[in-house]
Amino acid sequence: MASPTSVHDRAPARASLLYDPRVRGIVVQVVVAIALVLIVYWIIGNTTENLQRANIASGFDFLGRRSGFDISQTLIDYSANSTFGRAILVGLANTILVAVIGIVTATIIGFLIGVGRLSRNWLISKICTVYVEVFRNIPPLLVIFFWYLGVLAVLPGARESLDLPLGTYLNNRGFYMPMPIWGRGRG
Repeated sequence: MASPTSVHDRAPARASLLYDPRVRGIVVQVVVAIALVLIVYWIIGNTTENLQRANIASGFDFLGRRSGFDISQTLIDYSANSTFGRAILVGLANTILVAVIGIVTATIIGFLIGVGRLSRNWLISKICTVYVEVFRNIPPLLVIFFWYLGVLAVLPGARESLDLPLGTYLNNRGFYMPMPIWGRGRG
């Protein structure tokens, strides 16, 4: 009769490396990394070939060329003879201006509406509450569409502008007023 051996006395069976989760994880990561490198290499080669075939230059050399278009509102000097790089700077400055004005305006309106909701005056409190409840969950893009399509698109064209007091005009392109000129003897 053979001597009984316990389970602990036997040598462990050598399992395949594919069943080891750590080895499998490393192999999968290496395969995915190689696939990503090959895909990026293919995209770059394909793009380069197509740009050469279409005779299109890539890069940022165009930023130094003459833009040839005007921008109506500029915070820095700009004309149609300025470069594309200058046009991008004008656009960046205009964006920062609009953002700052929007942040200040939203802060003031939010503060006034918040204080109005806390008011003991029933009418002011209810008007501010209705304002908050109506505008609370409306996405800003939807509000922009409303103002553009529901208000500005309904206004008359530039040639049929609404003539308002103090030499101001309102049309579908916006609100226009004379530029104030400050100085001695102006009036």
